[in-house]
This record gives sequence, structure tokens and C-alpha cells, in this order.
Amino acid sequence: MLSVNLEPVFGQVQRNPSLWDPIVVIRHGICSSYQSFVNLAAHLQEAFPKAKLDNQSYAWRDSVLISGARLANHILNTYDPARPLVFIGHSMGGLVCRVANVALRDPTSFVYFVTNLSLGLGYAGTDMLEIQNFRLANKPPRKVALLVTLATPNSGAVLQGQVTGIAALLQAGLNAYPPTRSGAVADLTSDRLFRFLQNFCVDTPSLSISGSGANRFALGAGQLTAWFSQRGLRLELPHDLIVEDRSVDLRSSILPNEIVQQGNARYLHVRTYLNCTDVSHTNIYDDTTVRQTIVDCISRC
Repeated sequence: MLSVNLEPVFGQVQRNPSLWDPIVVIRHGICSSYQSFVNLAAHLQEAFPKAKLDNQSYAWRDSVLISGARLANHILNTYDPARPLVFIGHSMGGLVCRVANVALRDPTSFVYFVTNLSLGLGYAGTDMLEIQNFRLANKPPRKVALLVTLATPNSGAVLQGQVTGIAALLQAGLNAYPPTRSGAVADLTSDRLFRFLQNFCVDTPSLSISGSGANRFALGAGQLTAWFSQRGLRLELPHDLIVEDRSVDLRSSILPNEIVQQGNARYLHVRTYLNCTDVSHTNIYDDTTVRQTIVDCISRC
């Protein structure tokens, strides 16, 4: 297990957990619901007794753009803007939180780019109209104290191993919930969302967490990857069986992102374990070290 030292990036612990009262928003990924995160929410509630935990399901088959805008609108219409706000998103939920973050930090620009770019990027006209009806541009910016993404495909390009893993996950979920057409699938299998987000600049302190740098599958395929490497090809394998560690890290983003390249946010990517087979894409949020890392980071906001 790696020792995660957050202090060089996020500074010293500033909050008394028993007294601090943030709004902590948790959002699940595709093919999931709030129920998977009940234990994480309970753990955070115990760590921060005065916090308000907002762990809700959302229409995960809709585009990430509209889901993020709905989340931003929900926060603006529900919570006191004086209370600190923390986002925690797993997998696609991390992308939903990134969209909500830019909408809250710069609502005027968000509406502008939705109006002028979303249709050209392939988003539905109904998405654009719904966002315009939120009238976000009439609302003041909202500071976000911390953004945490767990096993989120942040890279700005869906890598080959990631495509394979996501396809398997999608197939299982879509067999149970067959959509006519899923905007979420388009966002996960194209670069349109990342082309939208590269127009923003935020200062939100951000932490990305992946399970490990390698797992048994990736290690066992060493000969295969070496063979491809000798021929000038780089084969990426999913370290948590769905999303590669390199994709989770925003510093490896191929397209500029709003947090690191375009923004000036304090940012850290951590691998909870160097070489682990027990932490997978669908249980990373229940790992003890991951939970402790999240609590530690929230305490430094």
C-alpha cells in the first residue's frame, strides 16, 4: 500500500471534522444508483457529523452535459451558498461533477458555450433548451471547495483497454435498462464532452484516485504489451478492469482540461495501491484506504 501524502498539494488539515458543515455531493456512475454509495455516505457522515450528504440517483442514460447542468441547478436551488461544497463522483459521475463544477464556477460562460457549441458537438437540442431554461447565467458563481473523482475516465481520449472495459459494463447495464439512444454512451465513447470542457478554466482543488498502477491482468499481459511496443504500438490495459490509471490522471489528458492545463487548480492524482488485485472499478469507493484519503482531503479544504 502506498502512503498518500496530501499535504504538499492541499496543505495542512484546516477543519475540525466534528464542527465543519459542508455539503458533500456524491454521484454514481453509469449503470448504477445511489444505493451503491450508501456505505460511503454513512462513513462521511460519521466523519463529518454536521455535513449534509447529498447522495442521489440521476438519469444516467442522459448525456453527461445535461446531468451536470441539472446537478448545478439542483445545488443552486437547494443549498445555502455560504456552506462549503464538495463533489465526489465515481466513474462517469466524476465527469458529471466536472460539468457541474464549471457550470457553478462560471455560469455565464457555461450557458454561452452550451448555446454556441453543444449542437455542433452532437448534443441534443432538448439538452440545450433544458439548460437554457435553468437560467444559470442569471445566477452568481458558486465556489466549490473540493472535487474528488474516483476511477473516472478523465483523460480526454478513450483508450483501447478502457473501451473494452466500458463496453462490457455498458452491455450489462443496457441489457437491464435498454435505452432508445443513450447520450451517456456518446459521451464515454467520443471526445465531445472533453472538447466542451476545454473551453473553461477553474481553480477548484481536485483529487483523482485510481485503484492501482497495475493488476494481475495487466501484469500477466506483459509479453503482449512488450511485443506491441517493439512494433511502435502502445497497448493500454485497464488497471481496474474498466478504466486505466493513465486515463484517470488529468495530467495525462490528451485534450486540455479545465482543471490542470486550462485552469490553475491544486491537483493531485493518487494510486491507492501500487499493485493490487482486490480494488476494482466497481468497489473502489468501498476501499478503506480510499475512504480515509477522501476524509483526509476534505479536512484540508
